[in-house]
Amino acid sequence: MLQRLKQLPHNSLFYLVGAIYVWLAIEPCLIYHSFDAILPNAPPFMTGWSFLKESIGVPGGFIGYVSGFLSQGYCYSWLGALIIMGAALGLGELSRRHFMKTGHGQATVLTSLPAVLVFLIYSRYKHPLPLCLGLGLGLACSLLFERLRLRQPMLRMGLYALMAGVMFWAAGTGGLLVFTAMTLVYGIFVHRAWGLVTLTLPASLVIAWGLGQYLFLIPPQQAFSILTPMSPAVYAGMTAFTRILTILLYGVVPLTVLLLLMAQRLFKKPEQTRARRKKKDRRKKTSPQRRFSLALLRGPALASIPFVLLASALYLGHDNMKKPFLLDNYYARQKQWNQVLELSRRLPKGQTNVYFNHDIVRALFHTGRLPYDMFHFPQTPYGILLNHESRESYLTQLKLCDVFMELGQVNQAEKLASEILATRGYCGIVLEKLAWIYLCKGQRATARIYLNILTQDLNYRAKAETLLRSLNHGLTPDQTAYIGRIRSLMCKANEAGPGLESVEKTLTSALAYNPQNKMAFEYLMACYLTTRQLDKIVVHLERLPDLGYEGIPTLYEEALLIHVGSQGRQVDLNKYPISPKTIQRYTKFVQLRKALQSQNRQAVLNRLVTEYGRSYFFYFVFGQVGVV
Repeated sequence: MLQRLKQLPHNSLFYLVGAIYVWLAIEPCLIYHSFDAILPNAPPFMTGWSFLKESIGVPGGFIGYVSGFLSQGYCYSWLGALIIMGAALGLGELSRRHFMKTGHGQATVLTSLPAVLVFLIYSRYKHPLPLCLGLGLGLACSLLFERLRLRQPMLRMGLYALMAGVMFWAAGTGGLLVFTAMTLVYGIFVHRAWGLVTLTLPASLVIAWGLGQYLFLIPPQQAFSILTPMSPAVYAGMTAFTRILTILLYGVVPLTVLLLLMAQRLFKKPEQTRARRKKKDRRKKTSPQRRFSLALLRGPALASIPFVLLASALYLGHDNMKKPFLLDNYYARQKQWNQVLELSRRLPKGQTNVYFNHDIVRALFHTGRLPYDMFHFPQTPYGILLNHESRESYLTQLKLCDVFMELGQVNQAEKLASEILATRGYCGIVLEKLAWIYLCKGQRATARIYLNILTQDLNYRAKAETLLRSLNHGLTPDQTAYIGRIRSLMCKANEAGPGLESVEKTLTSALAYNPQNKMAFEYLMACYLTTRQLDKIVVHLERLPDLGYEGIPTLYEEALLIHVGSQGRQVDLNKYPISPKTIQRYTKFVQLRKALQSQNRQAVLNRLVTEYGRSYFFYFVFGQVGVV
């Protein structure tokens, strides 16, 4: 029985619990829906020979192709969790086989370290699957090279050069780097093959440079960074903590094997060997019952260490905004506006970002609450049309593409989508947007081109085939209504750009082209509210009856009262029928604001936050939404 307990894999429960954690807590489907925006460097995948040929024609393309295929499974969280667990389990088993060469193959903690790092990186909502596969291929290639024990040094060096070239093609510089590191470690401490050790690193550099320069036609800087932790594509958007985790993932096995072999060489002396034998003899003399109890305790203790390491790192590196950020992106892409607003209410106190603000404004408009509840949520002028960046990111371009379509700025939406396609390469969501853009512009033949390409995408195939059937047999009423609405708002102007003036110009031009463009009107008024341009708000109030408003929305009433009150005049209730309740609230707010000069300033301010924190009165005075 004792022997059977020793043979049990102590870390098998760790992988199972890790998979359940990834499935239920991380939810890989959120990672999948962030591939084209928040994670723009995730490997794409398409069926067909042409995409396969293009993929395997570049260094690391084989790993990119395989990881792109596996990444499609992230669409379902349970399947994504199994794929991630498989990657972690594969790295753990390869690590164990390398540690066996040092006499530590049953070291549960050591073999679990790569899996701990994989789960930690995924908890930061990054996508290290290509790195994991490249690392695994490098470790497997090293094991194969060690198994093929060739005696002739030149033959062994030739075999290494051949395998290194294949590794560079299949797994990029990252896989080659791991293969080279393991070869150096074993060459120094196991084989003492100094000729191979001397030539290994120069040969690897020459192989990467030569194949990159003359076969794959890429610059040396790119050739030396493909699928490595130092690659700009890998580092993009990473925090310092995630970068450290990624570097450790690549270095943990070579470094651990190096340290184990060094310790074995330095500390295995005759005196210590005899002492160990005596200690072993003493253990044999102990009672079987005591040995059995110690074995029972030793197993759970070792098995608990990976859990403790993972839990501690998760606690220390926890980012309480990361998952809500991806959830918001998912809900916005699915047009689940009520969920966007509900998620925004659950955000940690005082924490938000400009993309949340942008999606909140859009969700409030689609639920008919923008002129009423806008300041129930944190706001910033830059959130309306995301003009916070000097150079637009992929995420900004994708979100603006949707908004411009809804505003009728179809040409601007086409421009943004085309820029993404030109710089990013294949992007399924962008092809889908371009198909709809050209349908709205009446260019069905062009739309068919993009839809036919999408039929080769596993997760966009159903949508593309459905729309192609509609084009062949007639559009559905919903599709016809959507295209008709966009066409009624279409205008030729492309005025979007950095700066708040351009935001105003974009919206005013859309409104001038079609005075019934309610979204352009409410976004324009939101722009004026956040930038506190009261005179322009008052000018545009005359549009309310034509747009179907039965009265003046609450936030516009509050802005009007502030504007009139600042000029020392009374509101013309015949021209602007403001509700008595809003007037009473304004009068009370003015009184409380004057009381701020008293000694009980903090108490008065707390009362203002509690009673008026969600009003435009408070935002206009303090420049932010009051948080209770």
